[in-house]
Amino acid sequence: MIPEEQKVLDAWQTSARYWDKYRALIEQMFAPLTSGLVEEARIGTGQEVLDIGGGSGEPSLTISSIVGPTGSLTYTDPVAAMVETAQAEAGSRGLTNIHFKQCSGDDLPFANRTFDVAVGRLSAMFFVDPITAVREALRVIREDGYVSFVVWGPEKLILSFRLSQT
Repeated sequence: MIPEEQKVLDAWQTSARYWDKYRALIEQMFAPLTSGLVEEARIGTGQEVLDIGGGSGEPSLTISSIVGPTGSLTYTDPVAAMVETAQAEAGSRGLTNIHFKQCSGDDLPFANRTFDVAVGRLSAMFFVDPITAVREALRVIREDGYVSFVVWGPEKLILSFRLSQT
């Protein structure tokens, strides 16, 4: 890892406690983005969803409730403190269909075609290698699955891809 990448990860490691402290406010503030992401990715009951760069736990915590007990959510983030705080919050909410993995978006440790949907809410801008990360997301999605990212820019932007084999 190059020093600049480590510097960014260290900053997120330090800020994790503040994301946890202001969890309710942040969840409310970004709720419209989460809602748009869920709608665009067509997330529903029983699906297996991957959250890439899940930060302090959203949108994973919300999506966990949507997919319900017959579905599952796999949360990922490269920052240990973010994984810990998200895992603790899921535990306090009694959510049992969330799995946690500390990893980078450009090196997902999952088999090909594992998930129905992959999402990222305000995480893609921080990927070390965005092109590799999108390829990784597409690799782990089943045929006819969706990959959707919400990113910031001059206007709200939701990027969504549907994977289909022809």
